[in-house]
Amino acid sequence: MNEKIRFIVSGFFVGLAELIPGISGSTVALIFNVYEKLIRVFANISIKKLSPSNIDFKKDFELNLLIPFILSMIISVVFFSRLILFLYTAHTEVFELFLGLTMIFASLYLIKDLSIFNYKNILFFILGIFITFILSFIDFNSVKIEFFPLIAYGFIAFSFFLIPGISGSAIILVLGIYVYIIEAVASINLYILIPFGLGCLTSLLLMPKVINYLYNAYKEILLSFFVGLIISSGTILICG
Repeated sequence: MNEKIRFIVSGFFVGLAELIPGISGSTVALIFNVYEKLIRVFANISIKKLSPSNIDFKKDFELNLLIPFILSMIISVVFFSRLILFLYTAHTEVFELFLGLTMIFASLYLIKDLSIFNYKNILFFILGIFITFILSFIDFNSVKIEFFPLIAYGFIAFSFFLIPGISGSAIILVLGIYVYIIEAVASINLYILIPFGLGCLTSLLLMPKVINYLYNAYKEILLSFFVGLIISSGTILICG
């Protein structure tokens, strides 16, 4: 598949995935083999490189790939938010079963590239499973739809968007604000979307640098961790 077409198609499905509690957009990016390049591009974001005087701006940010990816993602989010909300609320059990099976098959696809008998890979695979199950038992009793809490929610959600496994949508579902956010997207409620977006932007500026460093230094270990997150997230969705 042509690289630009691959980024357009993956952008569409990443946007779709981020509307769904359970599937991580980064998992989709990993499956489409665009994740590593996206993280590298996001890690390049800095005031200096964003300057108009930067003659390598287009090259630094892979704009020929990033712009089609983002546009495709936005189109997917805007046009399918109402449909996903309907499917999730009206057919929850069947929807979650389908998503869970999809994630398990995705993890089996990704595991083929790992040395499964490497003890470090096994350890981080188990760690990914453990963290997922710990998060699944967290219960937040109070939800504050206010400016600063929404910034924090956006930071947390986008951080998980960048990590294959647990989706940003699943995290905001755990936080108790999933319906608020998806309804805000569907109705373009700026009172909610602006602070939530600021939190996402803050995460975008900070987290890719951390992930890119770890990816370059410990790629196989990190992938093992991601696979643990993905397979356990899928199992939790199926088991309810």
